[in-house]
Amino acid sequence: MLRRVGEYALSKPAREVLFTVVSREEKYKAKNFIDTAISRGGDASTGWLVTGVRALGATTAHIALACVPLMIAWAWLATVLAREEKRRSAATVSSMTERPHPTA
Repeated sequence: MLRRVGEYALSKPAREVLFTVVSREEKYKAKNFIDTAISRGGDASTGWLVTGVRALGATTAHIALACVPLMIAWAWLATVLAREEKRRSAATVSSMTERPHPTA
């Protein structure tokens, strides 16, 4: 239950913010891919991976340590995506200010 609350309170709004600077078409294509391939595929592969690693004798501490490089990669990716979002947002704002007013 706590995971579900976190998903709807934090993760979902954070993902939605990423789509504010892309076109409607890009948004819906990306959302379909994320929902099917990333979310469901990630859940399934994580379950298989943890089961396999535990079968090899690894403990929860071993698994947590092995995840550190993955967390570093995610932090790097988040930084790259934030910079790209900022760049696109600035480009969108500048293109909106350069357009002539329709009544002019």
